[in-house]
Amino acid sequence: MLALAFAAIFPPFVGPNSLLNAFLQALTLATQLNGQYRITGILLILGVLGCLLIFVGLILALVLFSYGNRATWTRTVVLLSVVGMLVATVSLFDYSGDFISEIVTVTKVGFWPSLKFFGIGYFISWIMIALALYSSRKVPVSAVQEFKLPVAPSPTELIPMGYSALDNLLFGGLPVGAAVVLTGPPCDEKKLIVRRFLETNLRNGRPCILLSSSLDAVTDLIPKYRKELQVIICHPQAETISNFDSIVKLKSVDSLTEINLEISKALARLPSGKRSVLCLDILDDVLLDHHERARRWLMDILGRGKSTRVTYLATLNPAMHSDQESQAVLETFDGHIELFEGEIQVRPKLIRVKKLAGRKFLDEELLVRRERIQE
Repeated sequence: MLALAFAAIFPPFVGPNSLLNAFLQALTLATQLNGQYRITGILLILGVLGCLLIFVGLILALVLFSYGNRATWTRTVVLLSVVGMLVATVSLFDYSGDFISEIVTVTKVGFWPSLKFFGIGYFISWIMIALALYSSRKVPVSAVQEFKLPVAPSPTELIPMGYSALDNLLFGGLPVGAAVVLTGPPCDEKKLIVRRFLETNLRNGRPCILLSSSLDAVTDLIPKYRKELQVIICHPQAETISNFDSIVKLKSVDSLTEINLEISKALARLPSGKRSVLCLDILDDVLLDHHERARRWLMDILGRGKSTRVTYLATLNPAMHSDQESQAVLETFDGHIELFEGEIQVRPKLIRVKKLAGRKFLDEELLVRRERIQE
């Protein structure tokens, strides 16, 4: 950005009024029949257009650099400023004298004012723009956008998340029978990842169990996958949901015994020999209501899943609980995926894998985009 500021300040520009007057005079000269005046007018028009291209490149680069960190597009509009510099240089410089001295000297062309001391500005601007192009090669956020799988694990031993970029970090997906927790603040991205996880596995014929305190979590999926999807809703208004055989309605999370009983029934209904998943989206509510008892309840739930080779995905917002309680719960899981905000002005959502049941994974940060989750 500093380089573009140099490029915008140093070229011959003496204010909007002077620039407009010069442009109007150039138009007049360009329309005259005399060849010499016509060429001078064209040079003036090119000089004005060159300066305008520099400023357009500056504005677009600032917008693209600030919103979305798109390095490729930022470099493209920097090149637009380079074109402007070339046009202004060709039209305003006089190369007839000594080569070195003329490079750093702007001579008077037509009605354009003499601004010789700005010549060195052109020289500095070229150097700075070259540095800007070099430095914009990388995205300012340390995030992995897209990459290919370096390893192709056996798909029969993995449960995909459904979000292809995240599956790349996981080398294909979650290990069968693993219990993984997705942590992060309440946001649409976290909900979309959970929904994508369920929808992908339902589409692949894997039975799924969802425990949630949200009335609208996957209500649209229930009619479509009523044989593969079992839902346990824990909410005071659970009775307002349409009745389906695959829905169990509980009014609260007050009774862990009642929840355990419904989970046991759901696990018993799973077809034997099939890979299944269980999404635990009520962990925050249980931890808020039961504190120390929540960890023992969680260990019992996860233990029963181990014996049936059920793969667990739970959600947790650590900011809602004490550090001691959050850490105790996190230690219960085999894997941990963290969704967090990047520490730059635009606050992008990033995701990374912190542990994964003793398996290898890519230790990188992934820039999360909503449209990519739903692809």
